[in-house]
Amino acid sequence: MIVTDDDEMAREARIYRDQGKASFHENLHVRLGSNWRLSEPHAIIGLRHHSHLEQMVADRRQWAAMYDAAFAARDYGLTPIAPPANCYANYYKYPVMLRDGVDRAALKRWLRETHGVICAGEVYEKPLHQHPALAMLAGPGLEQAEYLCARHICLPMFASMTSAEVQRVLNALAAAQTLGMLA
Repeated sequence: MIVTDDDEMAREARIYRDQGKASFHENLHVRLGSNWRLSEPHAIIGLRHHSHLEQMVADRRQWAAMYDAAFAARDYGLTPIAPPANCYANYYKYPVMLRDGVDRAALKRWLRETHGVICAGEVYEKPLHQHPALAMLAGPGLEQAEYLCARHICLPMFASMTSAEVQRVLNALAAAQTLGMLA
């Protein structure tokens, strides 16, 4: 969904969402586009979510604040990636950086198998230039992107979380640290 008060951006978005056609009523392609139109069920779901958006964001911000407070009070061996200053974050994700030498895969497996904590959603597990469709972007100077992608995990974050679930994640991280998994 794109929400804008910019008429030109809205016009361009409509072109791209409808296979690059200048108009829904005319079969004239002015751009390379794709079929990015929502199906009716997806539109209904989107509208339903939109009606609860403020509460969903408020809930995520509450759980992020709990994570933030815990990381401020204790060194878990993780560094949260803070939103930019003057940003009203929706906390779609809560990424944290691991210290060098932490076995990311082993940590995630242990958290899942031992504590039922699933750290999923690292959509940035590999930098874009390592994806087959974008391999043409590969080249020198991308080491930092590779480093950042390999050193992070996303802590559980969803609007329907409870404070008990956030605490379970923090307890699992504390246990991992005690075992030296986050050293």
